[in-house]
Amino acid sequence: VLEGATQFSRAPGLPTHNQYDEIAFDGVPAKVVRLNIANNWGGLLMSYSLSEVQFNMIPAQARTPVPASGSTDVLPNAIVTWRAGREAGQHTIYAGTDENAVADGSAPSVTSSTNSLDLTPLDLQMGETYYWRVDEVNEAEATTVWAGSVWSLSTAASVIVEDFESYGNLSPNRPFQYWLDGFGYSSDEFFTTGYGGNGTGAGIGHDIWSLSSPHYDGDLMETTSTISGSSQSMPFYYGNSGGVASQTERTFASPQDWTVGAAQTLSIAFRGQIGNTGTLYVIINSTKVTYPRDAANIAIGSWQAWNIDLSSVNTNLQSVTKLVIGVDGSNASGMVLIDDITLHAETGGIINPVDPGSNGLVALYTFEGNFNDSSGNGHDGTVVGLNGTEVIQDPTRGQVLGLPGGEDQFVEIGAVGISGTMPRTIACWAKADSTDITDWTLIFGFTGQADATGGNGSHFNLGSLGGPGGIGAHAWGWEETMISDQEGLDWHHYAMTYDGTTIAYFLDGAQIDSDLAKSNVQDLSPSGDRVHIGSRVTQTSSFPGSVDDAAIYDRVLSAEEVLWMAGVTTPIDKPF
Repeated sequence: VLEGATQFSRAPGLPTHNQYDEIAFDGVPAKVVRLNIANNWGGLLMSYSLSEVQFNMIPAQARTPVPASGSTDVLPNAIVTWRAGREAGQHTIYAGTDENAVADGSAPSVTSSTNSLDLTPLDLQMGETYYWRVDEVNEAEATTVWAGSVWSLSTAASVIVEDFESYGNLSPNRPFQYWLDGFGYSSDEFFTTGYGGNGTGAGIGHDIWSLSSPHYDGDLMETTSTISGSSQSMPFYYGNSGGVASQTERTFASPQDWTVGAAQTLSIAFRGQIGNTGTLYVIINSTKVTYPRDAANIAIGSWQAWNIDLSSVNTNLQSVTKLVIGVDGSNASGMVLIDDITLHAETGGIINPVDPGSNGLVALYTFEGNFNDSSGNGHDGTVVGLNGTEVIQDPTRGQVLGLPGGEDQFVEIGAVGISGTMPRTIACWAKADSTDITDWTLIFGFTGQADATGGNGSHFNLGSLGGPGGIGAHAWGWEETMISDQEGLDWHHYAMTYDGTTIAYFLDGAQIDSDLAKSNVQDLSPSGDRVHIGSRVTQTSSFPGSVDDAAIYDRVLSAEEVLWMAGVTTPIDKPF
């Protein structure tokens, strides 16, 4: 007799009735079920009826895997689970990259007494597809094995150590409460004990409290400049004094295994800014690793990778408890953005910058005292508007073109023999004097037809964008932002290439994108051979700022050549 199963609900006798009673057998084995009806709900007739009776049983096979079959981005050290079969005494799990071997039971197997399995001992690799099957086993039954279905999962191509996505302005999620710095933090309802700082000149997060800060009442985390696919990065301000390096340190609540998935490389995404000094380093547990490339890369204002060969790190990588990021150097100061820190199974690659030289060089404007074409091809510039468009002295780059903004203040180059679907590269250094720039104001590039009219396909240039805002790449009917107007107040190197089909665009030597479907440009107009610096033909607004080393090539420069033009002449690590 089932306990608690003493009464059925009374049905109204209507065809729309859909409420049922559910009776749990709670594991009671049953081959025959008998209903003993003692009485009904009253009435003149002692009659009884059941409209429908269903019996459901727990299957003997394993089912409902977690993660679901076909899942991707599964960590190689994840724990997988499933719903056990009703007679299971133990579980045999087959796993491997050969689906047929898993299906026929010839793949390697392990046993488990629970309906879960830690994948760590299986030594799964990153970026692979694996098949697995769970057989339910009970030697006490007539049928001793109930074979399961073959499921699949794909491991992640990389393992995230830190992606900085969980941090914000409020406790307990402020970045400096986890990445400890020199300022520390106060106690609150989440952190009963405050932290007095690590004694260095490190500061984590933007200053959102000082009225004089450009980030006042904004975000601690950087939300404008991130790597692709990220929504925020972590600002690391530093100022060394007294021979003490600035550093921030993260202690992991649980030790991390950096050998998972056959990891070979730790990759750190970072972005510097012009004026930064010092040398980056990290400390893994207690082992220090110094940035091996040109230390001056910390002053490059585009995203870079630092790939660390883990085989060279002399520490217990199966139990990483602490990661430190710091900057060495007497009186070094600046700000570095840090984004995704990831583990990879591959060895990190290297990008070797290449000098593009004069091969295909059509025009070059170095503004060393004049507006002449330094390539020797005679495409000298002519100043339009004499109200401040002149060569000026810049403390960072020396002699540069100074543009006052306003209206009709620019340098006209004219036709240079490139139009239509002919390949090309344009590149320049630029620095805005203000964030108040009229939409679609050109900095440098092709701007229209010889009769000063513009139209579909007649623009291919770098400048201020109207739709998405910021400074970026532009062709008529298409634009892509490279940086915000605020970031444009610093010197940056901008470049665009076109191979007759696809546009690629670069910031500070780093390629941002190259996608035909995204650029959606096939023909830049046979009549669009007209080059300006500072303004476009379809409007009078002029760029308020400075331009230097503006160049035009009649070929598509490689990423390595663009990197050289951006001032990076020594090898750098290749992002994954």
